[in-house]
Amino acid sequence: MHTCSRTTSSTSYKRKGTPRLVASLLHKDFPSQFHTPDPKSLVSLVIGKFVVPVSYSTAYRGKQLAVSDIRGSPEESFKIVYSYLYMLEKVNHGTKTSVVLDEGKRFKYLFVALGASIEGFQVMRKVIVVDATFLKTVYDGVLIFASAQDPNHHHYPIAFAVADGEKEDTWMWFFKTLKTIIPDSPELVFISDRNASLIKAVGGVYPSSHHGHCIDHLSQNVMTKVTFVNKDDAAAKFRQIAQIYTITEFEKQYEDFRMRFPKAATYLDTTCEVEKWARCYFPGLKYNIQTSNVVESMNSVFKQARKFALLPMIDTIVAKFAEWFNNHRKESVGGSNAQKLVPFVENVLHDRCEIASKLTVIELNSFQLEYSVIGPDGKTYVVDLRNKSCICPLF
Repeated sequence: MHTCSRTTSSTSYKRKGTPRLVASLLHKDFPSQFHTPDPKSLVSLVIGKFVVPVSYSTAYRGKQLAVSDIRGSPEESFKIVYSYLYMLEKVNHGTKTSVVLDEGKRFKYLFVALGASIEGFQVMRKVIVVDATFLKTVYDGVLIFASAQDPNHHHYPIAFAVADGEKEDTWMWFFKTLKTIIPDSPELVFISDRNASLIKAVGGVYPSSHHGHCIDHLSQNVMTKVTFVNKDDAAAKFRQIAQIYTITEFEKQYEDFRMRFPKAATYLDTTCEVEKWARCYFPGLKYNIQTSNVVESMNSVFKQARKFALLPMIDTIVAKFAEWFNNHRKESVGGSNAQKLVPFVENVLHDRCEIASKLTVIELNSFQLEYSVIGPDGKTYVVDLRNKSCICPLF
């Protein structure tokens, strides 16, 4: 038989936790921290501490409110974005920013390229990897990165942008804005996934450049086209073929791939031009960069920041870029004065010097710096040091 009084039952029922109560608990128990318990855990914490019921959605809103108290709300970010970017340009010489509003004066696009990134890219290999990832805020949208690779194989961020989605207009705007700091050139190469809008935008804005497709993305597609065989073997074989340097070897290996995985080969032949993924057919210089992994790893680095309001997210990204640049600068000045190359290249040359010292070299033309070299495989190669090339053609 139920014995609770009506007054007690009614009062207990009406007392519920609020988002502000949840936020106050977080501020007290987790001061100035963004990484706090998940909503499910918060429900238990609130009940245990305040003896009041709280729903999952209330706990979630309280968690968001606590974040807004510390980092500001999305609405506040949009209100002061112009002032923020003005100061960002002022304290970072050469920085380029841009904001675009829609017809209703609502935020649509934002672009940031730090001055240090722009300046440094002038002496980098001209390969730009581009990719986008979804934001995890109440306003959704995407975060776009354009990145390169420095001589020591570090990530080298060039620019980032925030947009309302991966649409054709978005990509056209992004590449047109990128073009204001990096002009079109036959030496320029873009690497990306096979997003149709992105591909169209690159061709329209950078007609002189070359565009390659990420072979890791393609290998995942290859895996879906094979049956009754090891899918990982098919993907690995595809990646191995994509990186072959000579057409003769490529054709030989690709024919074997076609025999083993006919459906995968048909998929590649009918949906993706071979010059977009095969190294030996690619008209530009991708060097060792054949995937968009450099940008995808950046997406992972900023996984938590993608939940922030606009300006706190930008703060986090800029701070991380500054940390990377500072660490790499200290690495570069910490080496021996006798070291003329970056550590990665020094290590590669160290391993190859022992092999090279045993090769037979014949001088063909001292003026043109041409040499005949008998390789470890017994074949003869012509090396042109003036043009930094070899008929192999690994170089």
